[in-house]
Amino acid sequence: MHISKRPADRIMASLQIILHAVFIAAIIYWYYFGFHTLSWVLAGIFTIGGGLGVTLAYHRMLTHKSFICTNIYVRRTLIYFGGLLQNAPSWVRNHMAHHAYTDTRHDPHSPYWPYNGGFKGFWWSHMFWLNRKYLPPSRILYNPELNDRDIQWEHRWHKVFVASGFLIPFLIGGLYGLTVNGVQGFFLYGLDSFLLAGIIRTTASLHITFSINSFGHMLGWKARKHNDPFFIQDSSRTNPALAALSFGEGNHGDHHLYERSARIGLLDFSWPVILLFERMGIFINVKRPPWMIVRK
Repeated sequence: MHISKRPADRIMASLQIILHAVFIAAIIYWYYFGFHTLSWVLAGIFTIGGGLGVTLAYHRMLTHKSFICTNIYVRRTLIYFGGLLQNAPSWVRNHMAHHAYTDTRHDPHSPYWPYNGGFKGFWWSHMFWLNRKYLPPSRILYNPELNDRDIQWEHRWHKVFVASGFLIPFLIGGLYGLTVNGVQGFFLYGLDSFLLAGIIRTTASLHITFSINSFGHMLGWKARKHNDPFFIQDSSRTNPALAALSFGEGNHGDHHLYERSARIGLLDFSWPVILLFERMGIFINVKRPPWMIVRK
């Protein structure tokens, strides 16, 4: 497996180890003590918010321009939730490269380069690709779309957003605990919410996102164009189970067919949200896949 000697990459690897070590400790805590109802509510809110932030803001709106969000407060809220997990310019840049150079040496996280699938290819595409310096070709690295004011806004505040994903659950849980059992309750309930809505939620959400790069190219079936049954596709796969966990992102084969479509495949839990905001006039110029246009 690739092991980088760059200090920045070693720091990234160290952070991954620390996060997963604390995650294991949080699971042990869960086994012995359980979690309070409030912690589960906070975990649900941040999980749904983070999932929609990545798929709606980072992926469909900022990268593929699948729709336009006319309300700055809705737009920035979605981007904030996406920022709980990943940095906007890096995410958008890497995803542009992934589509432009799928399964080649310029694809930042293909299971088929450099390891040609298998065990090493899976883990490389799942998370170990993060531990190396990656610079895409200049046409993507210097793409003017990366200067989008919303992308740069997230970049400026990214560390604050990440920290808030742990601090807010701790403070909300702690303030509730303060009313229950004073100062002791503050720290106990705060720790409870921090572990579930912070550590466990973040680790699980990241692995669901990572699974699009690994399982989404190794497990499932290849999608076919509605008007070309003999179309030969890249390694992207459609996986309904993964789609259910990732707000539609697991329909990765369908997405590679119609990458600018706001709807990704049939099982897309984000699509009703898009339709709701479209009806409210907040999302406009919503792009639909050809198979929907044909059936309409």
